[in-house]
Amino acid sequence: MDREVGVLPVSGGIAVHFSNLAILGADVIERSMAECGPALGRILQLEADIGVWEARMVGRPEAAQISDARRELGFAAYAASSGLYRLAFSGIRTFLELSFAAVYFSAHELQRRQWVSDRKDFSWSQALDENSGVLSRSFMQEFLNEGVSEAGTYAGAAAKAYRHCSQFIHGKLAVTRSLPREISFSSEALEDWTSTASDSAQSVLFLLYGRYSAELLPGDDGSLGATLEHSFSHLKSVRSTLGLPVER
Repeated sequence: MDREVGVLPVSGGIAVHFSNLAILGADVIERSMAECGPALGRILQLEADIGVWEARMVGRPEAAQISDARRELGFAAYAASSGLYRLAFSGIRTFLELSFAAVYFSAHELQRRQWVSDRKDFSWSQALDENSGVLSRSFMQEFLNEGVSEAGTYAGAAAKAYRHCSQFIHGKLAVTRSLPREISFSSEALEDWTSTASDSAQSVLFLLYGRYSAELLPGDDGSLGATLEHSFSHLKSVRSTLGLPVER
């Protein structure tokens, strides 16, 4: 017996179906720019700042992961501006995982090789461990001792953002019930996303600063310093590094 084949419930077929979705997304982008343009612009600036660090890491084994992470942040910003909020939160979590994995594996070469060959999984909890993680006191003491007292703030922000994004990925009703059920603009969802994305991106920037500044800043042409001043001019270690006045 022949099996019944479903008929696509969209006039004109699949291409028209997806074109209609694109039109809806374009309308949402206009609303997003009109109401949250500056906030989205700040996310893109943070993404560009991460790109400056990425450019200095060419040739390092972990450079490709930082590149992939930055790309995920950019895609997530597009998804958020288009009304694809749940997908946008998923993108932030991927961005965090790739970024923290890159730095973690930069100091654990054997585990990096095992991860690349698919013999080991990356552990987010291990990377954020307060005793041995990449923003722990012991890690920071070896790479940026003057930033030890500042790292906890960014470790906490990254952990909070990761948990929040995970709720969307797992479909937790407490957070997903507020999302539109179709492609449409939601100021509440977009503001939540931009806040979470900002905290995440700044945490990654601090992570890159903590791990690589001792190696990369001495030969900096001023570009890396600009990324630090943009986000961290309030931090004592950054002000000292950049030669800015430090309050006593």
